[in-house]
Amino acid sequence: MSRIKQLYRDIAIVVIAMTAISVSAQKFTVIGGNELSYAYYEDYKSTSPINAVYVIYGTADKSLQFETHSGNTITWYTYEDVITPLSSTQNGRYSTIPLTGSECGFIAMDGDKPYYIYVIDYIKHQLSLTSVAVEGNDAACDIVTLNMQGSGEKMNYYAFNNMMPYEIKRDIAISYNTLEWNEEQLQYNEVAREVILNQFSSSYPVAAPLCNTIFTVTGDKFLQAWGMEQVAESTEYATVAVEAQARATQTYREAENEIDRQPENLGGSAPAEIEFNAYYTDAVTHVEWQFSRDGNFNSITHRYTDDLLRYTFREEGTTYVRLVVTSNNESCIYESEPMVVTIGTSMLEIPNAFSPGTIDGKNDEWRVAFKSLVEFRCWIFNKQGVEMYHSENPGEGWDGKHGGRLASPGVYYYVIEARGADGVEYKRSGHINLMRSKKNNNSQNKE
Repeated sequence: MSRIKQLYRDIAIVVIAMTAISVSAQKFTVIGGNELSYAYYEDYKSTSPINAVYVIYGTADKSLQFETHSGNTITWYTYEDVITPLSSTQNGRYSTIPLTGSECGFIAMDGDKPYYIYVIDYIKHQLSLTSVAVEGNDAACDIVTLNMQGSGEKMNYYAFNNMMPYEIKRDIAISYNTLEWNEEQLQYNEVAREVILNQFSSSYPVAAPLCNTIFTVTGDKFLQAWGMEQVAESTEYATVAVEAQARATQTYREAENEIDRQPENLGGSAPAEIEFNAYYTDAVTHVEWQFSRDGNFNSITHRYTDDLLRYTFREEGTTYVRLVVTSNNESCIYESEPMVVTIGTSMLEIPNAFSPGTIDGKNDEWRVAFKSLVEFRCWIFNKQGVEMYHSENPGEGWDGKHGGRLASPGVYYYVIEARGADGVEYKRSGHINLMRSKKNNNSQNKE
């Protein structure tokens, strides 16, 4: 469509600056005929030098009306290839012209102020939806393509003195169901999805649904407003796309003498007991937990096919764990982000004194301080070689009793054999001083 560079060369009321335009779309109304009209106001109207756009269903018996509050007699023009004055009738503040044409712009001159409107006949661009078919893509499991049979030419309008077209958005809706992860419920739930197309397209890519579903295409917003909506449905689409969520929960020990027993991240002091849970979508048929010592998983040390895996880490160092799920024909694969489990080096510190049964309640158990011990055996003897205490749990301690009675204060002898997650072997022995205040000592039954 051509435009004249100087609008008012052939019109007496000429010198109007574009900056004088005010946005007043409410002044225009389409009346008469079948009353099927749609007032379209684009989101970017502040950047478009036009006041109103109307999409109408046919022009028969329709008129365009402009309301003025200035008391002026309204003068009308149409702009398309040429600027043409129009005949109009005015009744009070309402000025009316018959809509004998469409796909063109109109100017209502209210005194020295122009108001612009563009009118489009929808019948010339009518949307028709015949059928919808879904085409999968094994090379890209996250995308399916909708093939839509039908038609619907693009609708544009033009601002005065501007060759650039402005697009009318049809708002054609593609709706379907998919699965969505709910972190609070720790499960995938079926949800509705909708994609809005500005224009009709015979082929359109959509994010692959994670459940079986039917694709429904409806539109457009003009037909919907007029109760003439077009609808097309696909046959049920069988999903092949897969997705999964991997979660890890570590069990922490309560022993306060264990160093790094509750780390900020997974791991810490061995043995570290971690539960791995796999949650996945409908098309998943194979689940695999993969363990590796390198973050790129070039070498996989362990593979497990359990949905719920309980694993105890006993070796020092960093292990990467990821969840891999596949579809039935293994054409679609999903890999979770690796979870990092870091087990620290071992440590063993042995106290040489404790004071059980003291009034302040401090230091009343003999306990080692330790980290990442995967094997542990401890014996405590008195001077006569009688075994007073034995344990294979480094988190436990001797309370200074034997046979339920407080042992006498004095020197005792310990022997410890242990092995760390880093392979360090510990063979320790030494003396323990069991101390007790004289007053407390006399008031207790002693052995």
